[in-house]
Amino acid sequence: MKLGLALSGGGFRATVYHLGVLARLAREDRLEEVTYLSTVSGGSLCVGLVYALNGFRWPFSQAYLEVVMPQARQHMLHDDFTAGLLWRMLRRPWGILETKADDLSALLNKLWGSSIALRELPAHPRWMINATCYETGKNWRFERFRMGDYVFGYSHDMEVPLSDALAASAGFPGLIGPLVMDTTRHTWFRYRQPARDELGTGAGEQDVQGKTEPVAPAFKRVHLWDGGVYDNHGLEGVHDFQSGWRQGVDFLIVSDGSGKPTVEKYRVGGVFLRIITGVMMDQIRSLRARAIMERIKNHGDQGVILTIGNSCAAVMRAAERQAELMDLCQTCLSAEDAGHAGQFPTTIRRLTGAEFELLFRHGHEVADYTLHGHYPDPFGHITYRA
Repeated sequence: MKLGLALSGGGFRATVYHLGVLARLAREDRLEEVTYLSTVSGGSLCVGLVYALNGFRWPFSQAYLEVVMPQARQHMLHDDFTAGLLWRMLRRPWGILETKADDLSALLNKLWGSSIALRELPAHPRWMINATCYETGKNWRFERFRMGDYVFGYSHDMEVPLSDALAASAGFPGLIGPLVMDTTRHTWFRYRQPARDELGTGAGEQDVQGKTEPVAPAFKRVHLWDGGVYDNHGLEGVHDFQSGWRQGVDFLIVSDGSGKPTVEKYRVGGVFLRIITGVMMDQIRSLRARAIMERIKNHGDQGVILTIGNSCAAVMRAAERQAELMDLCQTCLSAEDAGHAGQFPTTIRRLTGAEFELLFRHGHEVADYTLHGHYPDPFGHITYRA
């Protein structure tokens, strides 16, 4: 089975939640089946850390469980990007209003060793790191062989540091800010027939030969923000509204660690942020999730959405598997604990052991009972163990 993984944004909440999802897949030797990775913000940080801890290669399942995962836990318990950004800002107080994406990239190099160029990443699985381009308002993707979007154009000059791509993907407006890229340092092109590759139905690198034309960059600089502003699930690269999953994906797993919507009291000073991050982004997430479910229900495409905050009982009832509800759910986190995981704040600070355990276990369990509940034949039940 060829698996496509879309890992959402959501800061370290999402990072650790996704680490738990990957652990559940690894315990059934499924990481070897991953063909596509599409990541946003916290999801990009998750995969970036996994690669850094495995010599910048996608790990086999056993290596993930025995080598990568224990080291990833230590990084989450000791690496405090919030404090690191604050310290760098205090050293340069004149730049307090400037973007902190460069500082985040430097910290990723220092703490995680994410210093390789994108061109040095392996071809398999294909990894798409998603950001949002301010100038075009489109989904800007970084990959090993290209970057750009279908409005601005693309470049094959992939000496771009991995840490820069991760910082752009995680650069939430107002907190970190955009990665500013000098476009004059790269050559740019567009596809003559964009439908195949740009809409997510083509194979990728081998499709572009002889099908491009050079273009001049419309701007000397582009500002690349958090991919979650455009698509917090990272779905555009792996799903097309008309044709479904892209070629090379038999089963799509959407790991949604973006957190549950909040109810807030009216505050005049918080209206803009509430509208953008609360109302509009949640509506975009909901519409994209509905599009995925429509493909699954009406077109026979196989896949699941692993939603943070979902309890075992709720998922098993939705899957109409009440007969297994008691046996399966009695070993899982309670609905209250699942709710706490869903409401965990979006942060990039150092986590406590208890916080890590809650988010990691919840990711493992949501993956387990959602996959087993809806697809019991290919996915057996695997009880979580610390």
